Order: sequence, then C-alpha cells, then structure tokens
Amino acid sequence: MPMVLCTRDGMSKYDALKFLKATKARIPHVCESCNQEINKGEIYYPESIGRVNAPGIKLRKFCRKCYEKRGEELLSLQ
Repeated sequence: MPMVLCTRDGMSKYDALKFLKATKARIPHVCESCNQEINKGEIYYPESIGRVNAPGIKLRKFCRKCYEKRGEELLSLQ
C-alpha cells in the first residue's frame, strides 16, 4: 500500500520545498497547464523538490510558454 504524504488540508508536506527548474526534454511530455505537447529537445519546467526522495509525490511538468506567462505562480495551481 502506497504511503500518503498529505496533510489534512490536502497539501503535501513537500509543497513548500517545490521549485521549477529549466530542463531539456529527453522524451516527449505534456504540459499540465495547457496540455500542449513538449517535444524532445525543448526546454520545459518540471517541479522539483531537490534531493528529497519522496516516491509518492506527483511532480508536474510545464511548457516554456506557460512558465513565461505565469512563472512561479504555476506552483500554486491545483
């Protein structure tokens, strides 16, 4: 059974540690905000929590266009 890493308000205890990091795609992805395809070789912005090993956390990926439009505000989207 997977470990649940959420508090009572629905927020993960790791939400405060998340940040967006520019990364070059090695495989295709889909932007979590606009559903646009992120092709191999394009820069995208995945959520990261640094060196914390938390296998139960779903980290989202955002395209360059959404990052340029909203920036770090993307982290607060549910």
